[in-house]
Amino acid sequence: MQDNSNLTQTVDTAATVTTEESTAGATFTQADMDNLAGKIRGEEKRKAEQAVRDAVAQAIAEERRQAQLTAEERESEAKAKRDAELKAREDAITLRERRLMAQELLSKKNIPIDLVDFVVDLDEAKTEANVERMAKTYNKSVENGVTDKLKGTPPTDFSTTTTTADKPKKVTSAF
Repeated sequence: MQDNSNLTQTVDTAATVTTEESTAGATFTQADMDNLAGKIRGEEKRKAEQAVRDAVAQAIAEERRQAQLTAEERESEAKAKRDAELKAREDAITLRERRLMAQELLSKKNIPIDLVDFVVDLDEAKTEANVERMAKTYNKSVENGVTDKLKGTPPTDFSTTTTTADKPKKVTSAF
């Protein structure tokens, strides 16, 4: 007799799709997944290559434009660019300072400092006004929330019970 325990049958599962799997649409074979991954990688590669081509074309166009400018025009553009960068840095530093100031003001008023982004502005006076407005609104909201939580019927005191003998009698007037 032949030993069947060492005989195995190989089946290409990537190529076999049952009718149940094809109708359900929820099961994919490894080949399907490989094709899908390949398509996605190809699309991303094309997008990246297009972005590089666009950046190169833009740089070439800018270089050609710069070449046509006079030295004075190039210098004025460079100065304007430096001024814009300095202004952006200055604004960033100012915002950091205002943010710290607003955090201090909020903590003094017992308001969570997580709300600091809602009150910060480049102008110091406007930041302070925003903090004041936030404090009023926040405190009013907290007060309303506490009032709503405390609403309800007062608890009854069951420790003292009154009997009919303890109740006051009605007095009728003779007049």
